[in-house]
Amino acid sequence: GTLWAMMLLIERTIFFIQTGANISRQVRTFFSHLNSNNIDGAFTYLKKKKGVLRDVLMIGIENRKLPVERVSEKMEMVLLEQLPAYSKYLNLLAALAGLMPIFGLLGTVSGMILTFHVISLHGTGDAQAMASGIAEALTTTQAGLIAAAPMILGHVLLISRLKKISDKTKEACVKLIDYLKENKNNV
Repeated sequence: GTLWAMMLLIERTIFFIQTGANISRQVRTFFSHLNSNNIDGAFTYLKKKKGVLRDVLMIGIENRKLPVERVSEKMEMVLLEQLPAYSKYLNLLAALAGLMPIFGLLGTVSGMILTFHVISLHGTGDAQAMASGIAEALTTTQAGLIAAAPMILGHVLLISRLKKISDKTKEACVKLIDYLKENKNNV
């Protein structure tokens, strides 16, 4: 379970790093076309891309002849449809991070049961016999805590990364709407 959770954490981290970098690059390039009054170049550039940013900006460009309020609504609909997919598996990571210490505690309980079983058979005079149960209890607790710590930290960092991606995408939408308002007669 821990290995699977770590692999999932690594996959999501790579996804968010790549997506964040791509969004920043795409925003710069897209708006450099628009700032040069090259709306066709911006459209052509977007057609080669993929992802939520591309889809939302394409909707804005394709519907630029509509009233700006309507364009904004259409872009918001795309955001509401697609952004939840970016949080895929983040709740699972949070749940796994919370369960790992619990599984460690389960091992603690079984280790203590073993210790009490040894005490019931040999009494408290044989410390070496009790040591294996205590070692099991401490080792599993430690393993659960060690496994949970990076998962919790990773989850927090991924949520932060998702928020940045979401914010950059929304900011690009606002910039496009502003562009359409300012250039209403030229688009």
